[in-house]
Amino acid sequence: MTPRQISELPAYFYRTAGGAEPVLEWLRSLPVEDRRVIGTDLATVQFGWPIGMPLCRPLGGGLWEVRSNLPSRRIARVVFFVDAGRIGVVHGFIKKTQTMADADMEIARVRVIDARAYEGDEGMSTQNPHWGTPVDAFLEEDGIRETAKAEAITRVVAWQLAQEMERQGISKMVLAERMGTSRAQLDRILKAKGNVTMETLQRAAAMVGRELRVELV
Repeated sequence: MTPRQISELPAYFYRTAGGAEPVLEWLRSLPVEDRRVIGTDLATVQFGWPIGMPLCRPLGGGLWEVRSNLPSRRIARVVFFVDAGRIGVVHGFIKKTQTMADADMEIARVRVIDARAYEGDEGMSTQNPHWGTPVDAFLEEDGIRETAKAEAITRVVAWQLAQEMERQGISKMVLAERMGTSRAQLDRILKAKGNVTMETLQRAAAMVGRELRVELV
């Protein structure tokens, strides 16, 4: 249904020269439900990149942040950059102020410099010591790899559906009428909230003249 195919970018946690992985260690210190939210948000970036608000916000200098609303009633910020078709996750912390502190920005910038020191390195985690554990391994460790990826793909398809509606000038009210549903239910579909299935998204896609294709590759 979309002008571009959904594909997954590999993502890695930053590793220090001494072998520590501060972002991964920080994630492991959080409650399990908070980890699952952040993990699913990171998976969404992997499948949806390039992606913007409300999930991602540019920080300047090639840095981006993911803002995750946590079950513990806090907001997590995860800072990353994208280079040569891969995502480097360089910093993570709990939000305490509206804007990011200069110290946090500096930490992220320094780590990006480290990770880019081996420009053009195809081996990444084997040849460049600063590309550490894959995000996939973290998701597997928490037992949410498949569910996180399934939710991520559903979110991306829903967002692409919203983009197609905007491109064609189709309002939410019109699409809701075509689908025989309520405006509130359509809002939930477009935000991928609740039990939104691929079948529902496929039906919505048909209502805007598009086809949703899911392939096993």
